[in-house]
Amino acid sequence: MELVKKYIYAVTNKLPEQQRADIEKELHGLIEDMLEERTQGGIPTASDVEAVLLELGNPSELADKYRGSKRYLISPELFPTYIFVLKIAIAAICIATTVAFVVETVLEPAQIQGQLTSYISSIMSGIFQGFAWVTIIFFLVDYKGLNKQKLNKNSWKPSDLPPLPDHRVKIKMADPIVSISFTIILLVLLTFSINLFGVWFSPDASIRTVIPIFDEEVFRGFLPFIWVVFALNILSDIMKIILGRWTIKLIAFDIVVILLHFVLAVFMFSDSSIWNPHFLQQIAQPDLIQHESDGLQFIQTVWPNATQGVLAILGIILGIQLITTVVKYFKIKDLT
Repeated sequence: MELVKKYIYAVTNKLPEQQRADIEKELHGLIEDMLEERTQGGIPTASDVEAVLLELGNPSELADKYRGSKRYLISPELFPTYIFVLKIAIAAICIATTVAFVVETVLEPAQIQGQLTSYISSIMSGIFQGFAWVTIIFFLVDYKGLNKQKLNKNSWKPSDLPPLPDHRVKIKMADPIVSISFTIILLVLLTFSINLFGVWFSPDASIRTVIPIFDEEVFRGFLPFIWVVFALNILSDIMKIILGRWTIKLIAFDIVVILLHFVLAVFMFSDSSIWNPHFLQQIAQPDLIQHESDGLQFIQTVWPNATQGVLAILGIILGIQLITTVVKYFKIKDLT
């Protein structure tokens, strides 16, 4: 029965993944028993099904009972997803910070004591910021999106149940997880290790050098804008995990985030001072690269056009994302 399936989905969708199969089976059995008792072995009607579901109560409250506890800053409906995303965020922060520490230690092994202190400080600061940002995002999503449902708990009825998601509009869980992980790793590297973005040299086995492509001081001036756009990107991915399916509003938000990425790129790279002003002189050092070599000539040719090159590459990547998202809109607009 469609209404029973919708009810069971509404309950189990609010529970941790590992509990869903068992509780789905239990609920099926419970509803069948209640219907049999109500109809005395007869064929249940739609009104019988509705009466049984009303007796079971609001799916959110039933999910609360299955969880066995209540939490308040983040609602019970979102808490399992909140913990799930928090684990992803902290893992990504630890990976990015550790990779940066290992690379900096390889580049300058004599400075390992200072780098270790910086590593511990960065990882603690990153975890704290990750915890704060994920908690704030979930609090806002909860406050803005679920309060109406909470207010309507007492007047809940089976006809309020949302439709079961069509498989064509379902979002693969791996997609937002990979996106969140990549976004956080890139954000950590841009925030704490911007000096690692450059041209790498290894004149011999014991010496490794990086010529940074960015002016660190100028780049840091853009960090607040980067944090905001990346936070919106993470918010979009969190909404995909929570909803589990594409909606018109979610696609529209995705399009806005893609456009903001491009606007941010144009804003940053239209400022020529973002590039390392001494890059060509530093890279032309005789102990790094041979004068008049093909490699040096290539870099000297490409460097003056770095802004146009970066914007072209980002434009192509973001353009493909935008087209893919718009195509998705036309595919699902009649299914949502």
